[in-house]
Amino acid sequence: MTTSSAVRVELMDFSNIALINDDSAPDIVDISEADGFVLNNKFTNDFRIRKSIYDMMMAARDKLPENYHFMIYESYRPLARQIELWNRATDHFKKEHPGASDKDLHDMTETFVADPYNGIGSGHQACCALDISLCDGDGKEYDMGTQCQEICEASVTKSAELSDEAIKNRGILIDALESVGFINYSSEWWHFSYGDHQWAYLTDKAEAIFGPIDI
Repeated sequence: MTTSSAVRVELMDFSNIALINDDSAPDIVDISEADGFVLNNKFTNDFRIRKSIYDMMMAARDKLPENYHFMIYESYRPLARQIELWNRATDHFKKEHPGASDKDLHDMTETFVADPYNGIGSGHQACCALDISLCDGDGKEYDMGTQCQEICEASVTKSAELSDEAIKNRGILIDALESVGFINYSSEWWHFSYGDHQWAYLTDKAEAIFGPIDI
């Protein structure tokens, strides 16, 4: 994870969002390259996702222009990996801001990595979020302005620090995914979810459909 020294803390308040789904037996599938998705193993080899989310991905896939394909970097993320990312980000900010209070360190970390200890965690833990980009038919990623999961000013979805090509490609990604119901997290152009607490917060809903699972 790469971060800039200037940290903008933007936290979401999930306290008024209820969880309505029974996740005792979630329907989970593997994302398949046979369906036209490109799997990037940079961060993980685990590409599980909820079946209902996969159906949405298939619908979004059909919205892409010719020679554009979804490249998947991460989908489901188990609790152990969420804790690993949380600890790594916390250690980074301790070094960057040695005089910061525990609360400030927590808030800076939570801006970039969802808190794995609050009972809500990340949409990835809920198996309904994607870190996703675009590539051509040969698997070459299009210019998106930054790398996936690179945390810097240009990672903000509507950053002013983008080329025309990156703006166009981010627009294609957003249009395809949001047309079927996904929502983008505005600090990370690559992160989209449906049904988790973040989705509920960003769409002004009082209820989240999916909560964290450990499978």
